[in-house]
Amino acid sequence: MNVELLLNYLESLHGDYMNLKQGAVASYIPELAKADSEWFGIALVTVDGRVYQAGDTRQAFTIQSISKAVTYGIALEDYGVESVMRKIDVEPSGEAFNSISLEPGTGRPRNAMINAGAIAAMSFIAGDSFEAKQKRMLDAYKNYLGHEVSIDEAVYRSEKSTGHRNRAIAYLLRNSNIIESDPDGLLDLYFRQCSILVNCRDLAILAATLANGGVNPITGVRALKSRFVPKVLSVMTSCGMYDYSGAWIYEVGMPAKSGVGGGIMAVLPGQLGIAVFSPRLDEYGNSVRGLAVCKRVSSDFGLHMFHAGRTTAASVIHSTYSAAGVASKRTRHTEQSKLLRELGHKIVVLELQGDLMFASAEVVVSEAMKGAQEADYLVLDFRRTASISDGAMNLLGHLVQALDGKGKAILFTGIRDEFHLARAIRKRVPHVRDLPLLKCEDLDDALEWCEDQLLAGQSSFIAQHAPLAVQAFCAGFAAAELSALEALLEPRTYLKGVHIFRAGEPASGLFFILSGQVSVVVPVDHRRNGRISTLSAGTAFGEMGVLDRGVRSADVVADSDMSCLYLDYERLERGGSALGVQLTLKLVTNVARVLTQKLRQATLEIGSLKS
Repeated sequence: MNVELLLNYLESLHGDYMNLKQGAVASYIPELAKADSEWFGIALVTVDGRVYQAGDTRQAFTIQSISKAVTYGIALEDYGVESVMRKIDVEPSGEAFNSISLEPGTGRPRNAMINAGAIAAMSFIAGDSFEAKQKRMLDAYKNYLGHEVSIDEAVYRSEKSTGHRNRAIAYLLRNSNIIESDPDGLLDLYFRQCSILVNCRDLAILAATLANGGVNPITGVRALKSRFVPKVLSVMTSCGMYDYSGAWIYEVGMPAKSGVGGGIMAVLPGQLGIAVFSPRLDEYGNSVRGLAVCKRVSSDFGLHMFHAGRTTAASVIHSTYSAAGVASKRTRHTEQSKLLRELGHKIVVLELQGDLMFASAEVVVSEAMKGAQEADYLVLDFRRTASISDGAMNLLGHLVQALDGKGKAILFTGIRDEFHLARAIRKRVPHVRDLPLLKCEDLDDALEWCEDQLLAGQSSFIAQHAPLAVQAFCAGFAAAELSALEALLEPRTYLKGVHIFRAGEPASGLFFILSGQVSVVVPVDHRRNGRISTLSAGTAFGEMGVLDRGVRSADVVADSDMSCLYLDYERLERGGSALGVQLTLKLVTNVARVLTQKLRQATLEIGSLKS
C-alpha cells in the first residue's frame, strides 16, 4: 500500500482516538506513573518490511509484560518444547497477570504469559552465569528489533523495590522445584527484562518478525527458529491479553501481548504486525487506546486470523506492464500507433492472482500507487484471483479514493462479485458510478478504453474517417501511385453485424477501412467467438492474401456500419503495366513490414507478460 495512503489512514485513526481519555497510567510501579498519559503511537509493519506509523512511535517506554513472549521463545529454543512444558503449562488462567496461578499438585504455572510463567521461563535462558543469561536475552532482542537495546535503570530499580508479590511467586516456584536455582538471581533478570526500552515501531517490528516465521522482515535476520513460532503465537492467542484474552481473540482475532507500560503488539501470521502505545490502561492492564485501535483496524481490514487465505503477499502480482509493451487488440492507423508507442507508458496494467487478503492487497495498492506516479490510467485485472477479503476490498476503496483525488483513472476487470466490491468502494468514493472503474468487459476492453482516452487528447486522433493516405500498407506511395491504386479500388459498405468474410474462404482481396469498425474473430466454442483484433478507420484487413493467395484464417465481422475500399488481387495483377508491378511490389513490401512489426510486438508482449 502506498505510504501516503496508509499513513493517511493511520493518522486519521490516531486523530479519532486521541480524545479517548478513559483509563489511567499504571501507578503500582512508581516510575511507570511518570509516563505522559497523552503519549499515543500506532505502527504497522508488513512481512515485506514496509513500515507505517503515526503519532509518538519513537517515544521510548519499557516493554514490561510484552517481553514474556520473547522470553518464552528463547526458552523453547534453548531447552526444547518438552522440557519447557514439564515446568510451564499452556492453559489460560482466566486471572490477572500477577495472580499466583499454579497447577495443584505440581506447582506448574498455567502459562508463560502471566508473571509466574514468565519467571519460570527465565530459568530456561541458556547461560552459566547471570551475565551470560542477560547477554543471551539482549542478543535475542537485537535480532528481533534490528538494533541494540538498553535497560531503563530507574524502572528496573523501581520494579525491584516494589516486586514483593513476584518474590512470593518465585519462592513458591522454587518450593515446587519449578525453578531449581537461586530465585533472587532469576527475579533480577526478570525485572531487567521488563525494563527493556523499546518504542512503538520496535514492537511492530517484533510482531512482524513473528508474523514472518521468526525472521526480521527488514534486516532478514532470524530471531526465532520457525518451528517455535507457532508455539509462541498459540500461547499469545489464548493467554496474551490476560483475563481479557477470550474477548480479544473473539473481537480482534490476532495473537497479541500487552504490557502495563502502555504497549500492545498484535500478530497476523504471514501478513503483518501491529503495535499501539498509549499508557492509559483499563482494569485488566491493557492500553485503552490500544484495544480500540486494534479492534478498529481488524474490523476495517478484516484481519481476524480465521479470515486468512491461501496466498502469500509476495505472489499476488502475476505481471506488471504498460501499454507501450502490451497494447490492446485494436489495430490502429499509423499515426495513432506511433502516438501510443510514445504515450503507452501512461497506461499501467497489474494482473493479479491468488487470494487477495490485507497483506497481499497492500502490495497491490503499493504497486498501483507507484505506477500512478508516471501513469494516468491504471488497470487491475482480477481474472486469476480466487477470492477478495473484506479487508482487501477496503484497501481497494482507499486506492480508488486516492487515485481519484489525484485525477487518475483506474479500471478493474475480471471481478467476480462486482456488486460487493462497488459497495465497499462507495464508502470511500460516493460517485463510484461516474467512474470507469467497472465499465469494461475484460482486460483488453479496458486497455482499448485507456488508449482511446489517450488518443482523444491528441490533434491527430481520427475518430470517424481516415483517408487512404494514412494506411500503413500505403506508406511510401507517391501521389501518382496512390491515384493509380485508388483507380483499382471498389467502394463497399457493410451493415453492423454482417460477416464480411469467413475462415476458409479464398483470400481474394484487401479491404481498406474508411469509416466504422470490424473485428477479426475465431470460434472458441459453439456459442462464443474469441476476438483476435479490432480494426477501425485507417487500417486494413485481408493482407495475407497479398503474399500467398491462400484462404481466410479467421472471420471478419462488422462491429458497426462500415465503409471501405476493396482491392481485388486479380484486378491488380491484370493491370500488367510497369506501374501495376510497382504497386504490387510496394504493397508486398509494406505488408511484410507490418507483419514483421506485429511479430516484434508479439515478442515484446510475451517478454512483458513474463516479467
